[in-house]
Amino acid sequence: MPKKQLTDSLALDDAAPSPGLAGWQATGLALAAAAMAARAGLGTLVGAVLLAPIVYALVRLRRHAPGARSTAELVGSTLGPRGAAFAGVLQVTGYVLLAVTAAQFIGQVFVPQQATTDPLSPIELNHWLWSLWAVAAIVVAAMLVFALPGRVVASLAAVLALVGLLIQFYYALAVAARAMTGTVTEQIVSHDPPPTLGVLGTLTVLAVSLFGVEVVTTRTRRGSSNGWPMSLAVGVVALIAAVTWWAAQQSGWGGNSLNGSTFGIAVGELYGDTGATVVTVGAAMFIFAALLALLWGIAAVTEGLDAKASPDTVFAGLVVAMVVLAVAVIQADWTPGYVGGLVLLALYAVVLVANSGIAADSVVTWWLRFVMPVVLAAVVLLPLLSAEFSLGALEPVFVAAVLVAAAAATALLGTRSRPD
Repeated sequence: MPKKQLTDSLALDDAAPSPGLAGWQATGLALAAAAMAARAGLGTLVGAVLLAPIVYALVRLRRHAPGARSTAELVGSTLGPRGAAFAGVLQVTGYVLLAVTAAQFIGQVFVPQQATTDPLSPIELNHWLWSLWAVAAIVVAAMLVFALPGRVVASLAAVLALVGLLIQFYYALAVAARAMTGTVTEQIVSHDPPPTLGVLGTLTVLAVSLFGVEVVTTRTRRGSSNGWPMSLAVGVVALIAAVTWWAAQQSGWGGNSLNGSTFGIAVGELYGDTGATVVTVGAAMFIFAALLALLWGIAAVTEGLDAKASPDTVFAGLVVAMVVLAVAVIQADWTPGYVGGLVLLALYAVVLVANSGIAADSVVTWWLRFVMPVVLAAVVLLPLLSAEFSLGALEPVFVAAVLVAAAAATALLGTRSRPD
């Protein structure tokens, strides 16, 4: 089948190969992409609820277009080539920002930290050394994605994610069990309960950290909807995040926190440096797995676009952009993960619009059409309301809005209508 003319700079390439994944590989890849939410605590449970209708919409689109081989093609089955291009650009943008966030964490693991008497005080790091390790993580992951077959990369990400999450789950149970025996008797950390609006705002911010699980739909084998892999991955990560949060609360370090960010401190206090090191290594494993999964998704999306440059050239350019962005955000003490989550939220809105283009009269379908837009708007607005529209809260939303607008402009200018 001949390719379309290169004047369609972002049109889907019908001739692009799309080798699929086995069921366990797809589940492991989805698990890896969602693993960064393993310490988001109760926010992960909220994220799981938010993602449920998105997974349903993707499965329904797959049934509507069984020949679609990517997320963009699923969207394009009802919204046309420009909708497909818009979805593809949003997906790549969101994954790039999340991948940089993953690299930031991995780099932080290898940078020596200055001793401090207060374990809850801000960590002081050599930012240039931190940048070097983050760049190394991106380069290594990109080389693996570029050099190895897609199935091998997916298998590697699955194994790393599973081992890392199991380490965290084991220590979470150990911390909770030890606390319940009465070994931990002192509440080391306590905070006043936040107001209701503050709780809702915090939960929605944490929920965004689970976004990205749809990475498995960027390259889908025929006959698979990827519904079970995505659902199972979300359920496993939500369970581990909830147990981790509960363990931190039982240990006395959690206070009234809604996430499991103090889990590592609790492990260090109860099991010493060895336990803390093992948990940190486990976290680095599933975060690197997330980085691999996201880069795998970026490579898959670029393969499905008929751009003027080759997919390898586009992928290399995106890796260079990630390297530059990683250095910039580390030097600025900023994390782009929340912005990436908001960009993916826009992708989910596009998926829901595409799903609404399929004729149906079921209650679930009408619920998706009328309720989900309000829910998605609430995800954006609740953190702003809880922060009283402060500059710090507005900044990521503004950046995300600019990126979404740029994606829309790229899709509009880079594609042309084609007759059916």
